Amino acid sequence: MGINTGVYVLWLYLPETQLIRIGKLGTFPFSAGVYAYVGSAQRNLKQRVARHARLEKKLHWHIDYFRAQAEFLGAVLFSEEPKIVECLLARGILQIPGSFSPVPGFGSSDCGCVSHLLKVPCAHPRNF
Repeated sequence: MGINTGVYVLWLYLPETQLIRIGKLGTFPFSAGVYAYVGSAQRNLKQRVARHARLEKKLHWHIDYFRAQAEFLGAVLFSEEPKIVECLLARGILQIPGSFSPVPGFGSSDCGCVSHLLKVPCAHPRNF
């Protein structure tokens, strides 16, 4: 089966602007559009991404609450990359002109990043 660790980027589409409760973090307004979520798995990378793709699951992580309202467009996996790459990718996506963090601290409670959920300048997945 090989090594099953690494970093991933989930691509999600929120079809309409709405308020979403993100667990204990609170309730926040999210505008419609395409979002990138950067995460990592020290084990079971493929299973973690498959879990994020499913709608039926116990809500545990910040992304689970957002995912319950957003469509799963796909994921990019970076197998065997160290956890530090998670932060490098999040910071890199944030550098795309027009990208921004809708919720400071989203998915980044264990690092110094502003957020690991980023709104990207793409209004609809057909433009993605």
